[in-house]
Amino acid sequence: MASDPQQRAAAQRAAAQRAAAQPTAAQRAAAQRAAAQRSAVQRSGAARPAAPQRAAAPGTTRPTASAGSRSGDTGDFERLMQRNTVDARALERSARRRRNPIVGKIALGLAVVSAAVDASAFAVFMGGDTTFAFGICFVVVFLTLIAAVLGFIAAVGSFGRWYGAIGVVLAFLANPVILIVLLVVLVPEALSGT
Repeated sequence: MASDPQQRAAAQRAAAQRAAAQPTAAQRAAAQRAAAQRSAVQRSGAARPAAPQRAAAPGTTRPTASAGSRSGDTGDFERLMQRNTVDARALERSARRRRNPIVGKIALGLAVVSAAVDASAFAVFMGGDTTFAFGICFVVVFLTLIAAVLGFIAAVGSFGRWYGAIGVVLAFLANPVILIVLLVVLVPEALSGT
């Protein structure tokens, strides 16, 4: 019977030691996690200033694209990330090279042609042949509409922006309907013949 209380005392001491060891193990795990987080923050903080120093150092070679990269775009991307900027002028130059101003030129050409045909219709009208003049005006209305639509597309889509804008204005002014409205509003006596 004497061994029974001794065994109980030994079991109690072992349980107390285990209970005392468990919080320290949890504390150690928490301390290890906190240390790992601190070291990760220190590593990421040290990596940020390192990139501008490498880019600013004279005589250093630029890193080439990695062997696993499939195109040269990766090298450009890495270079831009090191410089921490994008050259907008180079992007504009490449965009200008790719855009063809033919749509704006066509719109401007159609507007000029419609203005010339409109002037000839006005000359025919003054000569007394009103039926033929009105037929020409119907054709000019459709020409100016086509020129205005193409000019708008060119101005918005950068396909000869200035050609398109000038084409839209000229097509607007060459439209016979707009010309008649302007004459009625600005010079009504020209139409009445007085």
